[in-house]
Amino acid sequence: MKLKRPVLRTGLICIFLAAPLAAYADTPGIYIGGAWGAYSVNEGDLDDNDDMLKAYIGGQFNPWFGIEGSWVDFNRVNNSGGDNFESDGKGLAAVFSFPFSYTSSFQVKGGQLWWNSDSTLGGVVADDDGNDIFFGAGVKLGFTDRLALRLEWERYEVSDAPLYAASIGLQFTF
Repeated sequence: MKLKRPVLRTGLICIFLAAPLAAYADTPGIYIGGAWGAYSVNEGDLDDNDDMLKAYIGGQFNPWFGIEGSWVDFNRVNNSGGDNFESDGKGLAAVFSFPFSYTSSFQVKGGQLWWNSDSTLGGVVADDDGNDIFFGAGVKLGFTDRLALRLEWERYEVSDAPLYAASIGLQFTF
């Protein structure tokens, strides 16, 4: 098969433009981290937000792909009508990184959250567990090749209630 010159030129230009990104790479390895943030819930008469905590461990297999396990705790929110919501869960996600410097990258993730929820909404008391998908995006800003700051936004579905979370945390890579 014979390639035409414009196709060959375009391919070579793309390779030369993408080559510097290979130098900008997340270091493969195992990492751990923790984050603090806030989440919001809007279900029935309950429209509130509160703190959340998250811990995670993951493996970065190459500069662009990793797997991450997490634990997240959504603190209890209450309203004056007696409605409340509290949940925690364990997640497993695929993390895709788009490096923009040697230690920093944009990240998107998607995975499954296995949750446990206690709530009272509209007078109905529920102690439920289940699993749903979640997704998120963020930026990892590396201080060194081992220590980084992570800023993330994530959307969870817990007991048919959408939860929106924003967090800031630290990550240490071994």
